[in-house]
Amino acid sequence: MEKSVIRNYSYSGSSKKITKSNKLRVRNLVLFVFLTSLFLVNITAQPLAEGQDKFLGAASSHYIYRHFGDYFNQITPGNAGKWGSVEYSLGNYNWSNLDQIYNFAKSRDLLFKDHVLIWGQQQPGWISSLDTAAQRETVENWIKAVAERYPRMAMIDVVNEPLHDLPSYKDALGSDGETGWDWVITSFELARKYFPDSTKLILNEYNVLGSSSAASDYLEIINLLQERGLIDGIGIQGHYFEFRSDIGSSNSYKYGIPTIKSNLQKFVDTGIPVYITEFDIDEPDDQNQLEQYQIYFPIFWSNPGVKGITLWGYYEDDVWSSHPNTYLITSRGAERPALEWMRNYILLPHIPVIISPTVTSELVPIDPVLSWYSSETAISYHVQVSQNRALSNTIVDTVLADTLLQLDTLEANTRYYWRVSAANENGTSDFSEIESFTTEDRPTSVGQGNEKPLTYELYQNYPNPFNPSTKIKFTIPNVRRSATSQNVRRSATSSYTTKIVIYDVLGSEIQTLVNENKAPGTYEVTFDGSGLPSGVYFYKISSGSFSSFRKMILMK
Repeated sequence: MEKSVIRNYSYSGSSKKITKSNKLRVRNLVLFVFLTSLFLVNITAQPLAEGQDKFLGAASSHYIYRHFGDYFNQITPGNAGKWGSVEYSLGNYNWSNLDQIYNFAKSRDLLFKDHVLIWGQQQPGWISSLDTAAQRETVENWIKAVAERYPRMAMIDVVNEPLHDLPSYKDALGSDGETGWDWVITSFELARKYFPDSTKLILNEYNVLGSSSAASDYLEIINLLQERGLIDGIGIQGHYFEFRSDIGSSNSYKYGIPTIKSNLQKFVDTGIPVYITEFDIDEPDDQNQLEQYQIYFPIFWSNPGVKGITLWGYYEDDVWSSHPNTYLITSRGAERPALEWMRNYILLPHIPVIISPTVTSELVPIDPVLSWYSSETAISYHVQVSQNRALSNTIVDTVLADTLLQLDTLEANTRYYWRVSAANENGTSDFSEIESFTTEDRPTSVGQGNEKPLTYELYQNYPNPFNPSTKIKFTIPNVRRSATSQNVRRSATSSYTTKIVIYDVLGSEIQTLVNENKAPGTYEVTFDGSGLPSGVYFYKISSGSFSSFRKMILMK
């Protein structure tokens, strides 16, 4: 529905009177507008994700529906960008629908993501009649034509569903080849050749979150592209059927939430931005849809490695016909409860993600430092620590502004559980996942006052992921040795040749941060990753007989 505006109408003729019946009609009109406004869409002044560190977008298949810009700051053409929708016959292009969506995005400063260059479905039927050489030439011409016509697109799905729908012209792009995925690599090489650097190249796939083996298969392709500097984004579709069956379905199934989160984190850990490209919840009942949104949407929105979510249709008359109940706005313009909830949820800070210590950590000192990633828009954090997983009878229950908390002395050789939530002026997020750690019988090795550290330590860098710089802290211990002329033991301060070196994922040395003698103490150095591509890197310390390394993620 268009925005309702009550206009001032002037009547022609000075002698015309507003009769009682006219007054009644005007009153009824005003009442109708007022009552309608209670049920129809609540028009917002700006997109829901305005000012956030990630976008919230939607797909549109035919034409631009009303109020799109009042909700979303990114748009994807559902069908208009597919090769089969554009080049009906060889060399003859119909760009009209795609032009309309692209120009709409440019005029309103929306991120435009095209979908899709190479896919085993919805490709031109005539391509199968060409020989391999002609297919190769035609594919390149198609990619070049899209790049030249839409130079300001922000992103594009280069290859869609490589694990499920292989194109009939795969051999023309190199088939499996030596890597097993040469045809995908060739597709990205052609896209990189013709698209400007400002256009992010994305690989897109579905059903990779519920299965660890499927996630590994997808990561294999991603790693091949990352090694060659060809991929800028990982697309995970995020359809409802990728998580569970519809409520009441005769074919009932549901993938575990921990599995979904774990596999998602594998993609985030590559350091490549992750995009949820086709999110939907296909439930006809409003309450059921709301409850499922409250389960699955936060998994992605709260993960700092996910840089955007695109809803696969939002308007009742413009959704995937196979999943007709994914819409969030009815054809009358009314918001479904899931959309109302999402508006408020997005204003809250993200659920914090714990860095350390965790259940996978080694034994920690009895006065450990708790750390977590900062949440966008958060102004404070609520931390709870307990000796039981239910976090009843908490021994720490505090609010602070920092993302680090040094605990007072805890009991040695004891398991502790902890969690953290974030708050801003709009409210408080849910608590993070509960993590645990076990103490040992020693204090932290960070020196206090004139004391010297007693053990070597290489700490996890902070922040992590980072862009473009991060801090690395390490300690060199004080060594105690017997005095030769006295029957006593005394402290002796020595210095050690200490090196900290940065490596890429292939083991190539990137930079030496430290290479000098270091006396016992606690040190902190800064690593600047400017000029390096996003990805996983390692840092290693060597000092005396001690060496250790840790992983860090550069995410641009």
